[in-house]
Amino acid sequence: MKKILILLAVAFAILACDQKWNDLVHEEVPAEITAFEVEGQVSSSINKSKKTVTVVLPEETDLSQLTVQTFSYTEGAQCSRPLSAGQVIDLTAPVTLTLTTYDPYQWTLAAEIQTTPVTPDPGPDNPDDPDNPNPPTPPAPKDGPQLYNMSFDFWSKSSSLDVCYGSDATTEEKAVWGSANATTAPLGQPTVGPEYDFVAVPGEGKAALKLQTRSVLGKLAAGSLFNGEMGSINIWTMSASLDWGIPFSDRPASLEGYYCYKPATINIAQSPYQGKKGELDNASIIVLLTDWDKPFTVNPPESLVDYDNDEKIIGLGKLTIDKSMENYEKFHLDIKYRSDRTPKYVTIVLSSSALGDYFTGGVGSVFYLDEFKFLY
Repeated sequence: MKKILILLAVAFAILACDQKWNDLVHEEVPAEITAFEVEGQVSSSINKSKKTVTVVLPEETDLSQLTVQTFSYTEGAQCSRPLSAGQVIDLTAPVTLTLTTYDPYQWTLAAEIQTTPVTPDPGPDNPDDPDNPNPPTPPAPKDGPQLYNMSFDFWSKSSSLDVCYGSDATTEEKAVWGSANATTAPLGQPTVGPEYDFVAVPGEGKAALKLQTRSVLGKLAAGSLFNGEMGSINIWTMSASLDWGIPFSDRPASLEGYYCYKPATINIAQSPYQGKKGELDNASIIVLLTDWDKPFTVNPPESLVDYDNDEKIIGLGKLTIDKSMENYEKFHLDIKYRSDRTPKYVTIVLSSSALGDYFTGGVGSVFYLDEFKFLY
């Protein structure tokens, strides 16, 4: 009897240990699809926050007979439906699959047909003739790869600072949008944050980006958001180095979105723009596609991008807003390419004071932006 009691005690101890082990909190390791392509596709895009992958295909494509070209996912994860190159998949309806690390993550694969606009017959006229009354209609812009959170809907807090990503963002998504908020927000002067009431496209869960130019310890701090990460901070000069650029190898034709600008009069100006005092402030939107070897470190005003002469710049789009507005307006910013090289990095730079790199602008200028999208 004594031996039986000892054996039972040992068994209960083992079960208790197993239960304790099972109750341990494990580190979350998100399982993500990193690539999915099919033969003949126009493009494919991965939305990590919504856990969807969408392939765009030409008209007349049989969506029930798509041949997988590439399929990969987080290393070490288990897939409920592993796909290999050459395998045929039916995407006439979205397909769901589950990736599992410690936890299961449900992903959706979907397909869309690219629509081609009908070009009217120009008739007998020469289509190259500028006086041709029936010129051919240019191809309509189409969708293609986008950046995370270009809608500016997702926001959360990091060390009490507003950051432009959702609470469930991956490490990669957290590195898409950066700002110098860490230099000003601790002093009660945040320059970048979400706007929930004044948005271009209303709806549940919608937000916009709000940039505001402020004065911090007597020095101008423009509101600025960019693709990349903040580097070092110099609290004595109230400045920060910024690493512009995130990996991106596509060639969008343009950037579109909405903006509303409420400028103040320039009241802080430094060399060489002292003469700008008393003028109305300007805002700016800049798009850069480059083949820099690494992100470009901007350290205003000593280290700045030379937009005109940097040979690593492949494509550039610049828009300056110089008017006061009450409502949002839609913009379309063409990207002008200087080379047929493949980009390595992209950065969109947004500023409530276009001369903020030179600590020149109007305190109180506010720049609202919403619903960005690349067109191809």
